[in-house]
Amino acid sequence: MKTTTIILAGLLGGSALIAGCASQQPATEVKTAMTEPAKPLEQLQREFVEERFGMFLHFGILTYTGSWSQANLDIKKFNPTMLDCGQWADAAKDAGMTFGVLTTKHHDGFALWPTATSDFCVKSIPWKNGKGDVVREYVEAFRSRGLKPGLYYSVWDNTKGLGNKAITEDDIKYVKKQLMELLTNYGPIPILVLDGYSWKMGHRNIPYADLREYIRSLQPNCLVIDHSHLQCLWDTDLAVFEEPRGVFAPKGNKVAAAQDQKIIEGNDWFWGDNSPACKPMSKDDIVNGHLKPLEERYTVFILNCPPDRRGMLDDRIVKVLSDVGNAWKPNLKRKPLPPQQPQAENAVFVKEASATSGNAFYAIDGRNDSYYYSVWESDKKFPQSITLDLGDIVPDVSVLCYVPKYITVETPTKEGAITSYNLYVSSDGEKFIKIKSGKWPANSDMKSIAFGPVPARYVRLEALAGNKGFAAATEITIGRAKR
Repeated sequence: MKTTTIILAGLLGGSALIAGCASQQPATEVKTAMTEPAKPLEQLQREFVEERFGMFLHFGILTYTGSWSQANLDIKKFNPTMLDCGQWADAAKDAGMTFGVLTTKHHDGFALWPTATSDFCVKSIPWKNGKGDVVREYVEAFRSRGLKPGLYYSVWDNTKGLGNKAITEDDIKYVKKQLMELLTNYGPIPILVLDGYSWKMGHRNIPYADLREYIRSLQPNCLVIDHSHLQCLWDTDLAVFEEPRGVFAPKGNKVAAAQDQKIIEGNDWFWGDNSPACKPMSKDDIVNGHLKPLEERYTVFILNCPPDRRGMLDDRIVKVLSDVGNAWKPNLKRKPLPPQQPQAENAVFVKEASATSGNAFYAIDGRNDSYYYSVWESDKKFPQSITLDLGDIVPDVSVLCYVPKYITVETPTKEGAITSYNLYVSSDGEKFIKIKSGKWPANSDMKSIAFGPVPARYVRLEALAGNKGFAAATEITIGRAKR
């Protein structure tokens, strides 16, 4: 699996779930997430970190072909003759999990629901005579067990060709149409994982601000999370630590976060030919190596448990999960999540950037992979500044988020971390008004500056001092006032 984005819609939203499974009893009509009033972001973050433990379910055509991200796979091979989403849910429940995340579409583009946007989906295969819908069976099974059903969706689509060339307006419409289907046809969705985004194409090509606002319009209580391989809240509502990429939530973490890992050693995220011979994680590793330390770090553990080619979880996985449930209970005495720093939850698209030295575009390109980061670096002479052009006057600019330099996903660095700054705004690009000054510690943590709100087209961050004698930024994001 590559990077991932997660969306959470009121995880502790009580009755805002559809109870019942179609195969067991009629669904109960309840108020949906689309009609619920929006909750404050920090409330959603606090609710999420209380979930503690969830199940990732990588399932799709890759379960049968093993060709990661390949285009135009033979989707007729998808044939889970014993599909049992209830078994998945029962295993999650036995483990003490509270939610799941199902891969509705991976990088190959095969959709597990009958989308109207493409024939590369379950409606075009012999399985269930083209009338199957894995997404519906999954969400109903999980809800019927009192579990919250989340979804994963890859923005990168190799069969469509989306993400391999310049993004068009039609590409963006395609993504939005598929998200609309997933977020309106299956009731409240607590978790949606958007993948192949920051690391594959960057947040500019499909503008993050626009996509986030669209998601919020469909389900206002969504937390949007991207596996950008930045260990902070840049363009995301939760920090995400992808353990197979070499990161683990650090001791003392106070940021609302999630961490994912694979239960099968030596296996890709999907079930494959070598999976039967692979040893699952032990109960001790899951409980003492992950759940206990992670909950003290306000980090929810999302454990990938891939269904096999029958459409069921392997007996060994079920057994380990049952053992975990008998051995672990959440620590309810943990202190509440500390207050979170200001975030650009209503992000603004930055049209252009300029700097006194260095390539300013690298601070706004929105592209970050685990071993590739584009970083603006200034000359070794202060002061240095970077100026962001929002394209037009935004009436309520209110926050700037600054991510220092990254080298690899395992090595955020102090080098170039800005330690003293001035912040200016301007409406015409000529007259700049200073609105903030301050100092930051020389570390790799994301920093934010809350102000105003004020009208501005240009926002300038001036570095007066920096670690190792220069200024650097992996990303700088601008946000509007809370709505």
